[in-house]
Amino acid sequence: MKRLALICLIVVASLWMGCTKTVDEYATVMFYIGDVKINGASIEIGVIIKENDRLVTAGQSSCDLKIGDSIIRIKENSKVLISQLIKKGAVENTALGLDVGKMLCKPKKLMKEESFLVKTPTAVAGVRGTKFTVEADIMKTTRIKVYDGRVKVIKRVEKLEGSIEKIMEGAPAVEEKEKVVVTEKDVEKATKRVDDILARESGEGFEVAVVKVIEEAGGDVVVSRKEIQAFKVEDFKDEKSELIAVEERPREVIRQIAAIVKMEKEKPKPDGRLLITRYEIYFIKNGSVLWEGKVVNPPVRKDDRIYIASGDYVYCASAEGPVLWRKNLDNDGRLDIRDDRLIVHARGGQKSLDLDTGQE
Repeated sequence: MKRLALICLIVVASLWMGCTKTVDEYATVMFYIGDVKINGASIEIGVIIKENDRLVTAGQSSCDLKIGDSIIRIKENSKVLISQLIKKGAVENTALGLDVGKMLCKPKKLMKEESFLVKTPTAVAGVRGTKFTVEADIMKTTRIKVYDGRVKVIKRVEKLEGSIEKIMEGAPAVEEKEKVVVTEKDVEKATKRVDDILARESGEGFEVAVVKVIEEAGGDVVVSRKEIQAFKVEDFKDEKSELIAVEERPREVIRQIAAIVKMEKEKPKPDGRLLITRYEIYFIKNGSVLWEGKVVNPPVRKDDRIYIASGDYVYCASAEGPVLWRKNLDNDGRLDIRDDRLIVHARGGQKSLDLDTGQE
């Protein structure tokens, strides 16, 4: 009988653990450019992201994460903590900590029981499916802009960490084309108000005191309607374009990038390698993607060389991919070869470059 009871106990425990198990394997590094570290080590495309992982991007670097059906781009000079990754069946609960830097967020359309939170040192943003950006600077000032959808924002008061979602219920939504700024001074003011109420109500127990805080100081903790501002479309033009472009890349493209990254690690070329797909151009050197551009016009070919321009660079590569030269030149993507010279349609006029060296 005791053995049967023990078996039943084990079965029940197993079922309970199965229902509450945290699953983090659904979060991966989708893409990155430049120098990105995870827990102090170099990152790779496809690597699994887990709770409590820390990601750091250097200057001119970025990292795209895929968490379930949500996509996040971590911009340059950012420090991010993966605070929570919980998946129970189809339900996802995600929390990211942005210590400093900037993130572009495209969360999935959330169900009622799901959550997607971004925490900075001074604010917490919660959404149910939208596109927005979050910035946090070294002065602990948080800036949040909403591209579409709705975001609720509260000031991050440490003693109320366990009641974030309850407090957020009373927060007005930051709507499309609206922004909000939260400073360390704002949080200090809210914290003092909370501390005063908790001290006064301490005899009733912490949970009861928190209820009092929400009733009396909820308006001081949430970002109020008067703190929300409209912004001009031109202020969001570049971010809007980038947010739209943050998408999961085709698997074949990822395989090609991974193969060239591996090749560059094992047999590096002095000037790196170029990968041209149908829509993008990737410059890969020292085992990392260092630059990405759009294919504006098809490449121009001469003998065994390929010439292509996009955005701020012009490239010359051999047909096999190794880069022969590249030139930093702001351009509109149009190239011609005339009289053994490469004609680039640059900003401010045409530029004539030597086919062999790229020199003007």
